Amino acid sequence: MTEQRSSPTTSGTTASTGDDGGARTGVAALVLLAACTALAQGLARYSFGPLLLPMREDVIRSYAIGGLLATVHMAGYLVGAVAGVRASARVAPLWLIRTGMAGSVAGLAVLSFSTGSAMVGAGLFLTGMGGALVWLAAPAVAVQVYPCDPGRAIAIIASSMGIGITLGSVVPALVPAVGGWRAVWGIEAVSVLVVLCVSLLLLGSRPQVSARAEESGGWRPDRRWIWTVVAFAAFSFGIGTGMTFFVAALRDGAGWTVRRAGATYSMIGVAMIAGGVIAERLSRSLGRMPVLVAQFVLAAASMFMVATGMGPVVSVAAVIIGTTMSGTAAVVSADLHDRYSPQQMAAAFGLMLIPLGIGQMLGPTAGGWAVDLAGDPFTAFMLCGAVMGAGLLPLVIHGCRRTRRAQTPLITGR
Repeated sequence: MTEQRSSPTTSGTTASTGDDGGARTGVAALVLLAACTALAQGLARYSFGPLLLPMREDVIRSYAIGGLLATVHMAGYLVGAVAGVRASARVAPLWLIRTGMAGSVAGLAVLSFSTGSAMVGAGLFLTGMGGALVWLAAPAVAVQVYPCDPGRAIAIIASSMGIGITLGSVVPALVPAVGGWRAVWGIEAVSVLVVLCVSLLLLGSRPQVSARAEESGGWRPDRRWIWTVVAFAAFSFGIGTGMTFFVAALRDGAGWTVRRAGATYSMIGVAMIAGGVIAERLSRSLGRMPVLVAQFVLAAASMFMVATGMGPVVSVAAVIIGTTMSGTAAVVSADLHDRYSPQQMAAAFGLMLIPLGIGQMLGPTAGGWAVDLAGDPFTAFMLCGAVMGAGLLPLVIHGCRRTRRAQTPLITGR
């Protein structure tokens, strides 16, 4: 089937692509977008897992409460996704990014002054909502500011989350140096605020997609999109849970030191940096769906690998988790770009975030409940692996049926 790629300037965009000056401006804007994604969708959202241990000694008393707070965070993500989808028909994507960055700053500020679980929940809710708004709009803006290679632009944005997660993995080491976990959240708030201010200065004149209510007209969910969403939601269920309990489970369940568990956790972020670019490149030659399915399978297997508690196996699992986190996002976004216009892609991707948010919202609570019930921190990872595998089956069956139908004329024609 021939891929349909839309012109990046078909929606009122006037981005320059012809000269070196325009290309340099596009690269600079893409780097700044990647920084926004790294901080709002990476650092601000995934620091809670590494900081769960010091926070547990202060304001969080059990895995169940930790899971509940992670669920509150994902509820914020879901609210942000729904609000972003509704607002995207009326406002420019860049406005959503700025609003999301502002929400992340507010949430991190609340966390830096929190004195109890309620304030922690409020801060996590805001960071979740901010991350959703940034991630909803970032791929579409990336295609607009770097139209010469949309697939690579999307992959870079997806991989940039790994930089934020890598930075988040070292925050436990900063706790004693800066005076506690609250100071760490404060440092993150200042960092996001700085990038927000820079984006206001440098991205203010960047071309944007014109806001029209009819932008997503003509798009309807097809079976491929539906089963991709089911598999992606199950994947998000597992990733949201695994990232929440990764460090704590290795310490409490396998006797690892916090430093060793944090170092292994950092491998997730490092792998994410390369995962999006590698997966998107492979999917160009091997096909979007085969590469996506392979990533989902590996991610489900990695959950069971973490549950072994064995150093080398867990390290390999961390690399798989990181690679697939950015890789799946890059391949899904690129597949939507191949099949739809930019406006339809934004609608399809935005609606996809809602069930993904539900999966990530349910996962930590279910995982925390399973851990407290079984008394084994690794129970959460076994639950994740099972859910991720089950969610993948419909997409695999759909892909097999499509392959069989595509081969039928060749067979009958012989």
